[in-house]
Amino acid sequence: MKKYFLDDHKVGEVIQCGTYEVSREEVIEFASKWDPQPWHIDEEAAKASFFGGLTACSAHIFSIFSIISPQWQNGVVIQALAALGFDNMRVHKPIYAGDTIRCVTRIDSARPSSSKPDRGIVVYASELFNQEDAVVFSITAATLVARS
Repeated sequence: MKKYFLDDHKVGEVIQCGTYEVSREEVIEFASKWDPQPWHIDEEAAKASFFGGLTACSAHIFSIFSIISPQWQNGVVIQALAALGFDNMRVHKPIYAGDTIRCVTRIDSARPSSSKPDRGIVVYASELFNQEDAVVFSITAATLVARS
């Protein structure tokens, strides 16, 4: 795998990231602990709800984003040191049990740190799409990245 440092980032570059299949069991298990609403944990109640089916809760969706956004399909491994913050997080559409989610990320900015020359800050704008190519989630993430 190729290591991807701060200086490798090209502003405006669009990266195809990982994919993830959301299972029924995972939706129920995650929400049972973190957001036990009927449309997340009970299939019959979910069918009768305004969602019309079992949906992942927003904390689960963020977790899916967190695991698939750094998994670039070209095998690159970002040399991330720390997450600095997340902005503009939006859930656009429900993610249903059985959906397959993919992540697309654009590099919005990349700059060296003004105080530590061995690192810098990259801002990524990411979107999650379902199998119908509908945007279901979006977020902007600032990340501290090592320099080569």
